[in-house]
Amino acid sequence: MKALRLIVVLVVAAGVGLALTHLHAADPVTIAHAVAAQPLAPLIFIVLQVAASLLFVPRTVLGIAAGLVFGFFWGTVWALCGALAGAAAGFALVHWFGVTGLLDESPALGAIVKKYEHGGWRAVAILRLTPLPHSVTNTLLAMTNVSWRDYLLGSFLGMLPMTIAQVDIGASGSAILNGKQWLLACLTLALGLAATFLLKRFSRGSQSGSGKID
Repeated sequence: MKALRLIVVLVVAAGVGLALTHLHAADPVTIAHAVAAQPLAPLIFIVLQVAASLLFVPRTVLGIAAGLVFGFFWGTVWALCGALAGAAAGFALVHWFGVTGLLDESPALGAIVKKYEHGGWRAVAILRLTPLPHSVTNTLLAMTNVSWRDYLLGSFLGMLPMTIAQVDIGASGSAILNGKQWLLACLTLALGLAATFLLKRFSRGSQSGSGKID
């Protein structure tokens, strides 16, 4: 088992290095063209999102690509499915390495992490709304004792606002570049940011109103 884990670490590390060195080529238009030509485009897109989550590729790139390929409605559906699948894969992988609860046992961070965990899914949603990269958030949460239920629900709600904004920008496509629909795209982005702010306020208010949240 140790040998297998070492191999997985080396493969993921090599993948991260490869992704970082070719990050300039991972633009939404290139991804959209590659995915759109495939007969199983939604499935391939979700697999790409899972890989991106494990290899520290920015989620924004794939969110915009989803809008370019599938349009606003289905782009949002597949982008969220892919983001959740990627989050679940990252969470499961870190759990497989046996480091669940590691942050809870940290002398420096343990007390803070345990207090944060009392927020349940709301705490997860708040963390998803911070500027931390998607893959980093997956790893940090997997190193706590947060439950799968709270992790998935909080991740869904926390990723929803900006996913909608990213997909809408992609769905507008060339119309934005030509100066059309730029107002709608900007308005959608603003609404996504506003929803993010409101969810933060709601989560903090709920946590302050009760000690432990189910």
